[in-house]
Amino acid sequence: MIFDMPTCGGCRTCEVMCSFHHLGIFRPIVSSIKIIDKENEPGFTVRLVEKNDTMNFACDGCKGLDIPLCMEVCKDREELEKMINDFLKKTPSLGEQKG
Repeated sequence: MIFDMPTCGGCRTCEVMCSFHHLGIFRPIVSSIKIIDKENEPGFTVRLVEKNDTMNFACDGCKGLDIPLCMEVCKDREELEKMINDFLKKTPSLGEQKG
């Protein structure tokens, strides 16, 4: 699921923290959150992974934590929180899975 996030600075720290949530190591290639450069305009879009596959874990909203790790490091926590909450409402079973 893709969201527009014009306030994203593209630091990708959220990707690093997400991989830590899933694997206990910093390996952003397997992250549930992907920061994507916009091609024809400034800013970024955010993709939240919906299904586990060989390269990614599905976003579970950091089940078991009070605050998802990506939100802890995001400069615009409110906007990211809204995206994750919307994502989990549309894919409720993901929030129930263990990452």
